[in-house]
Amino acid sequence: MNFSENTLPEDPLNKINIEELGKNFRSGLITCKELTSIYCERISLLNSKLHCYIHFDKEKSKVWASAIDNLFASGVDLGPLMGVPVAIKDICSVNGMPTTNGSKIPTDDITGPEGTLVKRLKSLGCVILGKTHTVEFALGATGINEIKGTPMNPWDYEKHRIPGGSSSGSAVAVSAGLAPFAIGTDTGGSVRIPASLNGLVGLKTTKNRWPTDGIFPLSPTLDTPGPIGRSVKDIKLIFDTFNNTKKSMSPLKIESMNLGKLQEPFTENLDPEVLEAYDNFCKKLISFGAQIEEITIPEAREKAVLFPRIVGSEIISAFGRDRFLNNVDKMDSVTGHRAKLGLNVSSTEYIEAKNRLLELEIISKKYFGKYDALISPTTIMQALNINETIDIEKMHERSLLASANTQPVNIFGACAITYPIQSFCNNYVSGKTLPIGLQIICNKDEDEKAVEIALSLEKAFGEPKLPNIEKFL
Repeated sequence: MNFSENTLPEDPLNKINIEELGKNFRSGLITCKELTSIYCERISLLNSKLHCYIHFDKEKSKVWASAIDNLFASGVDLGPLMGVPVAIKDICSVNGMPTTNGSKIPTDDITGPEGTLVKRLKSLGCVILGKTHTVEFALGATGINEIKGTPMNPWDYEKHRIPGGSSSGSAVAVSAGLAPFAIGTDTGGSVRIPASLNGLVGLKTTKNRWPTDGIFPLSPTLDTPGPIGRSVKDIKLIFDTFNNTKKSMSPLKIESMNLGKLQEPFTENLDPEVLEAYDNFCKKLISFGAQIEEITIPEAREKAVLFPRIVGSEIISAFGRDRFLNNVDKMDSVTGHRAKLGLNVSSTEYIEAKNRLLELEIISKKYFGKYDALISPTTIMQALNINETIDIEKMHERSLLASANTQPVNIFGACAITYPIQSFCNNYVSGKTLPIGLQIICNKDEDEKAVEIALSLEKAFGEPKLPNIEKFL
């Protein structure tokens, strides 16, 4: 397949979804090598501007794709994701690709060899396009990385806006049409935040639903991998295929939904546009027959104490104290600042924090037991101009605020999915209004339910337009 110089090939997912992409592969309308070549060309033309991939090998990807074509031609069908390319966050080991963990500090030994998640994707016939940028050691919600660079949010080609983190490159790659879907990780919102700020769907899985071996252990207690995609339908296909789900849940109708609309602290410090979209969307749900009750969860505020104690302690443990102290001053200033908080945590405080997580998991059941799901804005803000976050102290503060609404889900041991709702802004302009996400939260191990609820919303309200990428050429 030949392409004209500087001519951007059409996005393969334009007007279709991953399921249809797979059907096109099976019917012979497109080969895996042709599909991979399109993505490789788009990456070659756009990555220098968007900065979403940190490692990309065009020739190896094409060789891999040819092998998939040969396998399919021999009569082997590996399932719905066979022949579908994927991007992998650069805290996950992939054989033959470097793992930098978003840092100049050598830490691939901490991450370890290729793990179960990546091996599973390979066994399903996915072609790994490359490794995507991440906040250093996945510790940050804005997406800013002073060490390796910060991807550019594709919703604004004039201003460098934050992509959200820590799975920054994964979200930008999907939003820009440089991958059909991507893998991120979520310790306190790192799948949901970038998905929300890039107008995508991101699933924070329940702990242990997806494996974490071969992934940098920021916090073994809280780390959860998850997919980032363009639609809920795509996320459902990815999740069900990965889990080998044989039976789908019955469709959930909006008119039968009973939802808890989260108030403080989830509605504190909201950008006016976020509050507007959130309220308008809830009114629309009510007009469709949904039952919505305002709810306050005071335990959500405990994230401010629990996260520094658990995550700070566990990242230092991953390094080893001496190795950490010898390298912390080489880290991104925000990453280093946050990681250092673990130095002041006593063993008693760490154990108490871990025990409190178990208590919160039990306490949260009383909230989930009354409602089909809890809802809130995914992030309190839209994507900020990166120049507004240069001051280190303000950057640290904003980084914490970016994850204000996502961290409680992790400490409750729950699952959640983010769905784009910027079309409910009063001044919405398709393809121009900066993204806003709705967070749908369900109880532990109710991942399928969260996806089904989001799918019902998507069927009713559709998929928002994606940004105009050609302006970045």
